[in-house]
Amino acid sequence: MRFVKSRFEHPEWGTIAITRNPRARRIILRLCSDGIHITIPPIATKNDIERALAECAPKLLARKPQHEPAIIDKSYSYNSDNFTFSIGEHDKRVFQLRSKGKENLLLCPTGTDYSSAKMQEWLRQVLKRAITKVAKRVLPARLHSIALQHGLKYNKCQVRDTHTRWGSCSSQGNISLCIYLILLPDRLIDYVLRHELCHTIHMNHGEEFWLQLDRLCQTDSKALRKELKNYRTGI
Repeated sequence: MRFVKSRFEHPEWGTIAITRNPRARRIILRLCSDGIHITIPPIATKNDIERALAECAPKLLARKPQHEPAIIDKSYSYNSDNFTFSIGEHDKRVFQLRSKGKENLLLCPTGTDYSSAKMQEWLRQVLKRAITKVAKRVLPARLHSIALQHGLKYNKCQVRDTHTRWGSCSSQGNISLCIYLILLPDRLIDYVLRHELCHTIHMNHGEEFWLQLDRLCQTDSKALRKELKNYRTGI
């Protein structure tokens, strides 16, 4: 299969990377660290791309972090209801990640230089592995408990490293959860889990779906949805 790729600077939207995919059926836009990536079907024209950018680019760029990620060094710490991460130093020459429950402590050799881009990339990978481990232990069990509480059934649960949504539910009842969901406050985690469980009954966002979700949340679920849309983990 042949993919045709190109990259250019758009006067309004910055760096644009285009991949023409023979299997694509529609235009898909994604916001990546190096700009907006667009996948297009073979028949898409320049005008089609411009229309897609005009419609979607403002929404994508609005999601872009307003601040650079925090530098991870010996003063760094992350604390949430279900996950904590901190940096310490010891006299050994090796790096050691100590995990217990929700607590994660990375011990680094005394005098470690945290400033290089390569070290920062490695530290973020360690942080992501710690997040993934806790998320895969906590989230499926929590989903199972909430499903039993409300008498709802799903097929299976997967926890993945995704960046587009907190969770999803297929028509087969398979629920997929983002690893970074574990960083949210308990009330927002439970909102997402109940949201996806409601999709095992209603595969849309119609009136019945929101009424069902309100009953499960025992509050105005759309208020929680609004809070979630404005929430940033800082990772």
